[in-house]
Amino acid sequence: MATGPKVANTREDLLRVEGLTKIYDGAVKAVDNVSLTVATGEIFALLGGSGCGKSTLLRMLAGFETPTKGKIFLADEDITNLPPYKRPINMMFQSYALFPHLSVWENIAFGLRRDHVPNDQIKERVESMLSLVQLGKYAQRKPHQLSGGQQQRVALARSLAKRPKLLLLDEPLGALDKKLRETTQLELVNIIEEVGVTCVLVTHDQEEAMTMASRIAVMSEGYFLQVGAPDEVYEMPNSRQVADFIGNVNMFDGVVEVDEPDHVTVRCDECVHYVGHGISGNKGMSVGVALRPEKILLSKERPQGEFNWCEGEVVEIVYFGDHTTYHLKLPNGKVIKAQEINNTRDLSCGLTWGDRAYARWNDLAMVVVTQ
Repeated sequence: MATGPKVANTREDLLRVEGLTKIYDGAVKAVDNVSLTVATGEIFALLGGSGCGKSTLLRMLAGFETPTKGKIFLADEDITNLPPYKRPINMMFQSYALFPHLSVWENIAFGLRRDHVPNDQIKERVESMLSLVQLGKYAQRKPHQLSGGQQQRVALARSLAKRPKLLLLDEPLGALDKKLRETTQLELVNIIEEVGVTCVLVTHDQEEAMTMASRIAVMSEGYFLQVGAPDEVYEMPNSRQVADFIGNVNMFDGVVEVDEPDHVTVRCDECVHYVGHGISGNKGMSVGVALRPEKILLSKERPQGEFNWCEGEVVEIVYFGDHTTYHLKLPNGKVIKAQEINNTRDLSCGLTWGDRAYARWNDLAMVVVTQ
C-alpha cells in the first residue's frame, strides 16, 4: 500500500485538541473524549465508517458544532468558542458548493470579496490560485462546463485563496469516479504541500487516507482506535477492529503456547503460528493472529516443518488484473484469502478451482492482537 507524505519531526504543532466531546440529545456521544495534535504543514486523516464521528469532529474544528466538553487550540490560541467566520480555517465540502451562476474566476474571488479584500489583492490571489490548480484558461467558464476533477480544483482554489491556517476537507473526492479519484489524490497533495497549508481530511476510503495523509486516526463510535503513519496502522494494527477495517485480513483465533522475548507460538484450530517477535501477553492468553492475504504464498507442495502453513481447497478465484485473490477453504470450514501478484500472463501459482493447495507464510508476516 502507498503511504502519504511524511512530515519532519521538527515542525511545531499547529492544531491541538484536548478531550473533545460532543453529546447529542443528552446521551448519544458522537465524539468521545478525543485528543490529538497536528503539525504545521501536515495532512492528517480521520478515517472511519459512516456514523463513527469523523464529520462531527471536523465540524467542531470548523465551528459549525459546539463541543459539549473539551478545548480546541490553533497556534496556541483557544478557538473553542469562536464563531466560524472568526476562525482562520476554511472547509471544503464533498459537494464543492460552487455558485453555478458565477465563473471560475468569480467563484474563487467570492470569499475575498466578502472579506473586503482590496481589488488589486483579489486579482493577484485569484490569478495565483488559477495558476496553482492549472485552470487559467478556464477562468471564465461556469462550473457546469467543467469536469468533476476541475470543479474539485476550483473548490480547493477558493478555499486556499483566503490563506487559511487550517484547511478542512470533508470527503473531498467522494463525487469522483475511481480512476479520476486516484489521479486527483496526488494532485491535491502536491497543491496542499506547495501552499504549505495544514490539512485535516475526513474520508471513509482507506486507500485515499493512506495515499494522502502523513498520519491517520482510525475512528469508531466517536473515539480513536489507533493513530499513526499509514504503514504503521496497516502493518501493526493494535486491535482486531483496526486490522479488519484497514485492508483485507485473515484472522485466526488461538492460544499462546510459548511466550519468549524473541518469539511466541500460537495454536489455532487451523494451524500453529510461529511469530518471530515477542508480544505484550503471556502463556495461555487467548489472542487473534492477523495475516494479510498478500503475505501468503500458495503452492501444491506440502511445506516443511510444523509452523505457519495450512492446507485447503481452492473454492474461489477472483481476478483483479494486477493481482488474483484465491479463497482457500480449510478442513474446519474456515475460508482464508491469499493474494498473488500477476507478474506473468499466466496464473502464477498454477492453481484452479477444486485444487488442493498449501498456504504458507514467514514468521514476521503476522500480527498478534489481544483486543
